[in-house]
Amino acid sequence: MKLYKVIILVALVWLSAPRSHAQQWALPHISVANVRTEPRHGSELSTQALMGNPVKLLEATGNGWWKVELPDGYQGYIIDNSLTPMGDEAMEQWRRSRRVVAVSPLETRMYVDSVGLRPVSDIVPGDILVVVGGKSHGRIEVMTPDGRTGWMDEGDVAPFSADVSRAVSVESVISAAMELMGIPYLWGGLSPKGLDCSGLTKAAFFSQGVILMRDASQQARTGEGVPLDSLRRGDLLFFGNTDTGRVNHVAIYLGDGLILESSGRVKVTPLADKTDTLFARRIMPYVGRDGIKSVVSHPWYF
Repeated sequence: MKLYKVIILVALVWLSAPRSHAQQWALPHISVANVRTEPRHGSELSTQALMGNPVKLLEATGNGWWKVELPDGYQGYIIDNSLTPMGDEAMEQWRRSRRVVAVSPLETRMYVDSVGLRPVSDIVPGDILVVVGGKSHGRIEVMTPDGRTGWMDEGDVAPFSADVSRAVSVESVISAAMELMGIPYLWGGLSPKGLDCSGLTKAAFFSQGVILMRDASQQARTGEGVPLDSLRRGDLLFFGNTDTGRVNHVAIYLGDGLILESSGRVKVTPLADKTDTLFARRIMPYVGRDGIKSVVSHPWYF
């Protein structure tokens, strides 16, 4: 192993090593870490945390789980063997590191070397890794938060800071969402392994550097209300109990009376087929307020 790689690896391991009261951050080191409502495997899957995306450690439960907070403010429990805990120094070093984000719309791989097909880890869009080497045979050498190194196809990743800083448009969000067509529904899912309805909208916006709230009922309180007769492409449509107004589903309006939703699978559905439409919200002009955050301005990332 090259000397500079050894230095990087040793520094990260040392800074992440257990020290009393020093660890208040963590990075998931598997492609998708499950977040549950209670600290046990049989508890409800509420959401997921992607590799290399920071979480705040709130409390150790004593039975192998951490209560955590995610960048959108969502809280839940992650098993400790999915996380690499870090102190402030290690997190600051990570923020200053040269990072890439997985941008392939579907699940891909990180390989042992630059030419072979033996995997180190699966990778999903939105996973963040640190660059530790150069390029060879169309691949780039990267490292996971727990120090595993490997190679990814250059086309499957993009420089993190540049990717989340680029201009966002309604069409780019819709394009990202459409890439997930056919992905099966999974309650709490946030990746191509499975998506729920708000996981689809959240994943599509996150791919463009925008952090939405997690649940449909939370997303329904962000942005600006839009009359149903004035819908535009990219507006979020909310569905639920028409008597109580309780929201239980969200979809992206595509125009021409069509929506993209995760219901059974990610699919295009005529809006006219829905009998429980409640209202719509417009998101894009309101990034940076009302619970809609920009990745590039989020202090946990930069």
